Amino acid sequence: MYTDFPNTRYQGSKKRILDWIKECLDGIEFDTALDVFGGTGSVSYLLKSMGKKVTFNDFLLSNVISARALICNSTTKLSEKWIKEIATAEPYEGTVSRLYSGIFFTDEENKEIDKIANGIFFNPKTKLDGTKRNLALFALSQTLLMKRPFNLFHRANLNIRLRECDRKFGNKTTWERPITELMLRNLKEANNAVFSNGKRHYAHQKDALMIGAGFDLVYIDPPYCSINKKCADYQDYYSFLDGVCNYPCWTANIDMTKKNLPLQQNNHSFTNNRFEADLKELLSKHSGSIVVLSYKSPGWPSIDKLGDMIRETHREPTLHTKKINYALNRNNGDCRENLLIAMPKK
Repeated sequence: MYTDFPNTRYQGSKKRILDWIKECLDGIEFDTALDVFGGTGSVSYLLKSMGKKVTFNDFLLSNVISARALICNSTTKLSEKWIKEIATAEPYEGTVSRLYSGIFFTDEENKEIDKIANGIFFNPKTKLDGTKRNLALFALSQTLLMKRPFNLFHRANLNIRLRECDRKFGNKTTWERPITELMLRNLKEANNAVFSNGKRHYAHQKDALMIGAGFDLVYIDPPYCSINKKCADYQDYYSFLDGVCNYPCWTANIDMTKKNLPLQQNNHSFTNNRFEADLKELLSKHSGSIVVLSYKSPGWPSIDKLGDMIRETHREPTLHTKKINYALNRNNGDCRENLLIAMPKK
């Protein structure tokens, strides 16, 4: 059933290794699970398909909305007719048209994004609430990822997409497809993923260290840090999507000093200078739970160091490792996905 999880182009998504993760978890007894850095929600979706009661958490609003559409949602679907109504709605000039010209999308696409967002939040004929709004925002967010070179928003680089040249990355055919056409495809996948396992699930937008303890199993997939100790900044990568998902309040929270016009950043854990200390605190907080630490190597801290950190709060961890290639990685020969699984000492 977890194979029904929608396709995603989110950096670090575990969708393509869910089979392997499930194999690693088979035989471990647990009923409740916390996904601390939920991201796309693919692992939470796997846990839901395994019959577990799942709590999803992520710092980004767009990811939390996706989880509410796919993890917390057990029955609700959004009619594809809604997208067809949006496609024929009156033009609307909003935040994207006014501020983001020449940054991520063409001017025509910017108008289309505004029209769709207006249709979701304001237009009385198409306005959505609750789970149906979450499904629409999920479909829109995935569509915008598909139309971006490298599927990221941390650089104002529309020119990369528009430039006429030989390409070794991306999918120009997809980039040029209408937004509503791609949204329809993504909505179909989302609707197909909706199911109930008979339990209630939760999705929170909190700092990783602010989630309470008491879960049977805690899955930890923190931001990747390279060997030079530079951590991935997901807040910068996907700020545009968080803006779309909070469209009514977007303009007031933009950092106008930067070319890509991201949202103003809030202090949060697991940044470059705090990563190791924060991971120790997180492991200590969940010392009474089974921990499953997911990490890519080579990276920082090393797998050996991570094992030492786990031993301070848990029993001897079991290491599972899998070779994997990444599209944007130049050194795939050494790349591995790792799962360190450890039981509580008590």
